[in-house]
Amino acid sequence: MSDSKKEFLTFVIGTEEFAVEILRVQEIRGWEQPNPLPSVPPYIKGVVDLRGIIVPIIDLREKFSLKTSYDNTTVVIVVHVFTSQGERVVGLVVDAVSDVHLFDMKDLQPPPDISSSLQSQYVLGLSTIKEGQGQGAGYQTQSAESNPKQDRMVILVDIDKLASEGLIDDVVNQAQGHMPTGNG
Repeated sequence: MSDSKKEFLTFVIGTEEFAVEILRVQEIRGWEQPNPLPSVPPYIKGVVDLRGIIVPIIDLREKFSLKTSYDNTTVVIVVHVFTSQGERVVGLVVDAVSDVHLFDMKDLQPPPDISSSLQSQYVLGLSTIKEGQGQGAGYQTQSAESNPKQDRMVILVDIDKLASEGLIDDVVNQAQGHMPTGNG
């Protein structure tokens, strides 16, 4: 795999498809109600203790001003982000996880200036998944030959910029003062 090609985990929020770099994904968990925190934005659902690590839970649907509901397909993607205080673990609430896809970073398109569902500062770029390509290899790659009616647009999310607002550090620091110590 060349340096410009990276694998991303794709996921669904509403009718939109997004992706985060697979190397940043620690695990995928089912939805469980986190411990709430006072005085945080509504898209911060709270924190969970994940094997001794306090993990803030961010509902990306609310962060991006999209419809939210919690059911048996709602999942939390646990990812590693880099903040001003170093590497942190964060949970991202999404509607469903899709697949792993290979994207050529040189071919990404910039986000349009008029995105209603996502602030463009959190976007690495846009790409298209060509249906039916590379499925036997466990992930899909882009191909010059495809049916445009079956192609899907994917928004590649920059999770570091999402966390760089300082909010994650503040939430973790606040949570450490509110979480019970020990394993129960």
